[in-house]
Amino acid sequence: MCTVTVENKKPLKIVGLAGSMRAASSNKGLLRAVMHMAHNEKEFSEQLEVEILEIGDLPFVNPDLEQKGMVPDNVLQFRRKVNEADAVIFAAPEYNYSVSPVLKNAIDWASRPPNVWAGKAAAVVSAAGGSGGSRAQYHVRQIGVFLDLHFINKPEVFVKAHEGPVPKFDANGDLIDEDTRARLRQLLRSLHSFALRLCSQ
Repeated sequence: MCTVTVENKKPLKIVGLAGSMRAASSNKGLLRAVMHMAHNEKEFSEQLEVEILEIGDLPFVNPDLEQKGMVPDNVLQFRRKVNEADAVIFAAPEYNYSVSPVLKNAIDWASRPPNVWAGKAAAVVSAAGGSGGSRAQYHVRQIGVFLDLHFINKPEVFVKAHEGPVPKFDANGDLIDEDTRARLRQLLRSLHSFALRLCSQ
């Protein structure tokens, strides 16, 4: 549900989902960095509103809950917030070459009829070992095809969280790498521009 157009100049509403339940997750750290930029940097503060949604306490998808009218309040609230957003950022750690269970579960809940992902602009970032989460990102994009999500293609943000002589995250999972911050700024610019075009159609 788009709330913003080029004409009305309202802030773009973005929700972020981190596919990790770790308190010091570097993927949560990426989203915190995005939210801090959106709220505190002049370039973005009047253009963007970013909210990180908690998905770790969502129950497993169970159609019986829907049929019995027993969908939990936190699921309904989660779906409402996704529906009200103009765009979404997925922070996707890589689990066994794919998407984490907690992220897939959240995606599935919001896909239940009516699919509240449909038509939204989206971006995906990841912090992981090895390839930096590239396989998880590919699977998120693959899932998004069926859900009618529209992903930006550039910039790509794959953070090799555990490589290099200088750490990219501190002990709390907060991003401290300036090169990654610069790429996240580019991502926000690209997502903002793309979402405005989608919402104006």
